[in-house]
Amino acid sequence: MARRTEHPPRQLPRFSSPREAAAFWDDHSPLDYPEEFQQEDVEVARPLVKRGLTVKLDHDTIEQLTTIAHERGIGPSTLVRMWILEQLRAAGPRQDRG
Repeated sequence: MARRTEHPPRQLPRFSSPREAAAFWDDHSPLDYPEEFQQEDVEVARPLVKRGLTVKLDHDTIEQLTTIAHERGIGPSTLVRMWILEQLRAAGPRQDRG
């Protein structure tokens, strides 16, 4: 059986740009650099999504949304959520209609 040899810890290279860092992390794992990272506990103040809403749309509409979203580099659900929030903000403050 082959013995596993221990390698000295590696140091992270310094990156000259976010693009260079992204290219590096495409081919490497933080697990390769255990000395460079520490585990942190994170608390989320509130849930990011409280409830879901299903909206039924025809195939062509979904295709159009998907095309526009991908042109913007986002998913179609994100695009629709952005549009809904923009319209709600434009409508002004919510008033009780009691």
